[in-house]
Amino acid sequence: MGVKGGWNLFKSIEPVSLIDWSAQTISSGPLHSLGPRVGVDASGWMFAAKYHSGQTKNAAQASLFKRLGRLFHLPIIPIFVFDGPGRPVDKRKKSVSRTTDWLTTDFKRLLDGFGFSYWDAPGEAEAELAMLSIMDRIDAVLSEDFDTMIFGARQVIRIKDESDSTYIIEVHEQGSQFSRNDLILIALLAGGDYDDGIYGCGIQTAVDIASTGIGNQLFDVLAASRPQDFSDIAVTWRRKLCTMLENQDSNSRCFRHRSLVSHIPPDFPNHLVLTQYVHPLTSQSNGGINLPAPLSPRQPDLPGLAQLCEELFVWGNSMGIIRNFCNHVFPGLAIRELLQDLCERRGLSQTNLSSHALISMVCPVRANQRKRAQSEAFVSLLIPSAIVFQITSAINGRNDNDITKNKLDNFMKKRNIRAWLSRVLMLHARPNILDCASHQILKTVRRRKISIHTKGIGQSRATESTTSNFANIASVGQKPALSKRGRSLSIIEISSNGSGDEIPEPPSSKRRKQASSPKYRIETRHSESGNVLELCTDSENGF
Repeated sequence: MGVKGGWNLFKSIEPVSLIDWSAQTISSGPLHSLGPRVGVDASGWMFAAKYHSGQTKNAAQASLFKRLGRLFHLPIIPIFVFDGPGRPVDKRKKSVSRTTDWLTTDFKRLLDGFGFSYWDAPGEAEAELAMLSIMDRIDAVLSEDFDTMIFGARQVIRIKDESDSTYIIEVHEQGSQFSRNDLILIALLAGGDYDDGIYGCGIQTAVDIASTGIGNQLFDVLAASRPQDFSDIAVTWRRKLCTMLENQDSNSRCFRHRSLVSHIPPDFPNHLVLTQYVHPLTSQSNGGINLPAPLSPRQPDLPGLAQLCEELFVWGNSMGIIRNFCNHVFPGLAIRELLQDLCERRGLSQTNLSSHALISMVCPVRANQRKRAQSEAFVSLLIPSAIVFQITSAINGRNDNDITKNKLDNFMKKRNIRAWLSRVLMLHARPNILDCASHQILKTVRRRKISIHTKGIGQSRATESTTSNFANIASVGQKPALSKRGRSLSIIEISSNGSGDEIPEPPSSKRRKQASSPKYRIETRHSESGNVLELCTDSENGF
């Protein structure tokens, strides 16, 4: 949690989707970058999973599976950091359990299945993440705990909102409004996880005091002194703090805080609390000899993940696993396929990201999907039968029955799904694939019954009028007839009223009235070069 109300200190930040934020690193980051490296506070994810879980078998694990699948869709490289045995014994006057969280084991098994890295911190995960950020091992920290800012993380991401398709985040930069010294002093004055602070000092009062710069005087002296000199330094600095509060004029923001002097304890600032903020226990505390390996994207363990799903979840049968993998896993495989291509285009040595080709084509989107299409491309994925066999062979089928087996057989006949992938990643990895589909929009139209005649065939049938009917009219019904020059020819005859709307099959009472309505004839000609020519004539052969 950190300092209560700490996030409110930062000015309003424009929310952005996590996929748009990750696109910045791919577009403008170093050439060796395949996406932003993000350190994730694992304890926060476990707490959210237990809090938001529903009424189902292993609901917390199911929540983690869905959230990890959503993260698996994105071109980012995460590392999850867990709390270690050296974290503080007491936080906010409550004893901290030293036992491992019951969800940790299954969480790590899920991380292994998705191919995500994780790391056990010696102390608090927030301090470890901040240390990795300072050392440039990660680009950002994904956490809701304000202590990550106090510990010095350069960039912290907070999830403002999430849905089945996206994360909406706020990105906070270290030093944009407060320095780390300011944040530590605010925590000492207003209270945080390790101390209640000064009685009567709220968050805004602490900000007013920190704005005077008196905190920098303390930290500058401490940095240049020996540890055994702390008591003398603290006494001198505390006197300066009291004098400053007592002698403020009426125009100063600290003038109204003069009564706070009587509540400052004689041992302020507490040496143990200050040390926990300035020098928390991390992997660097012992000289940095034990640090996590540099991050790089990895392939998931599909057989292991399938076995875990069969064990944990109520949908753990063959078709249930395939169906959930279609939503949460297979799009991530396509992302790694694109990362593989990006490696080759940038001359990088990582060539083991993907061993299957899933992306078959980019699909057009409807008008109401254009906003999402600005960040993501709508693609068709053809799931290789080898992947399906790899998954189904890993499970023992104890939850299968005839219904699930039949559904799996039907899926194997098509193996085609649709997914949204990062447009920026696709633009850098496969720029040519977007050229033909970057502006394709399917219009949503009112469905009408029209009569389609194929010249030379002698057959006609009613069909629903959509944009695709007009774009691919030669493929409707039988093979199109050929004109004298050998070009494909298709004809549509449409009856219309005076307003120009197509008329559906009329009731018998209205047939006589509509019989006088003009008829229009549309000829669609396809040339050998691929050009399309449409001619529209009325009943009098006028254009």
